[in-house]
Amino acid sequence: MRKQTILTGAAALVLAVFLAACSGPAPEVTPSPTAAATPTATPTPEPTPTATPAPPAEPPQWGEQVFTQTYTAGDGTQVMSVRYTLPMVQNTDTCPAGEVINNWYKEDGASRMEGAEENYEQVVADYDVSKAAGFSFSPVTEEMSYKVLLSTDQVISIRRTWYINSGGAYPTVFELAENFDPQTGIKLTFTDFFTDAQAVRERVVDAFLASSEISAGGYTWAQISAAYQPEQFCLSSDGYTFWIQGNTLNNLHSPVEVTLPYDTLKDVSLYAAQ
Repeated sequence: MRKQTILTGAAALVLAVFLAACSGPAPEVTPSPTAAATPTATPTPEPTPTATPAPPAEPPQWGEQVFTQTYTAGDGTQVMSVRYTLPMVQNTDTCPAGEVINNWYKEDGASRMEGAEENYEQVVADYDVSKAAGFSFSPVTEEMSYKVLLSTDQVISIRRTWYINSGGAYPTVFELAENFDPQTGIKLTFTDFFTDAQAVRERVVDAFLASSEISAGGYTWAQISAAYQPEQFCLSSDGYTFWIQGNTLNNLHSPVEVTLPYDTLKDVSLYAAQ
């Protein structure tokens, strides 16, 4: 029994050796290639664009825009003519306020032409009545001109005169004015210049009463105060000029104006005279 066990163990050993010989050498393991890391490109910084400096602002160079029309009756007779010559800034490329100012006057001119068209219907009717009755007829003439009184880095002040002649004893004359911000072109108002409206009123009325035209008419302080309109003013190198329109007071057929030096209103004025 012991012998059989030994043979069996030997047989097992032989079998193991035989199997090892038959199987051959162990296969070589081929390592898998490792992918090389792709280098990351360093981005090239984009050059920062250099802003082109805006051209320096220049003061306005003035020209004109003209609105004009001649009107005739059915028989060809001229019954009315209008000519409104309004400001126009020519160098809008270098004057920042120019385009805004030009558009303001363009709209004003167009509005006046619409008003003239409406007035023309009444003028033609007057002409027809005069012709039928054998009366003489005088054509209506309207003209408007302007003048730049002051142009600084604080304000642009423009004054206009509107003349209307319809054959009466006295032509009608109106004084108008606009004050603009020279940087934006925005139209400025009384409150952009003054801090105390009542103080300004009192000093302006006193100045009117001291003028020869008003004092000769015997007008009272209350009458002048009622005729005074705060927005009727402009600026010049001499100071603030205020006016009262013609026909506002009895026997006053043309505008009357007074100029107050800047020093007399400096305590209530926002404008620093240069």
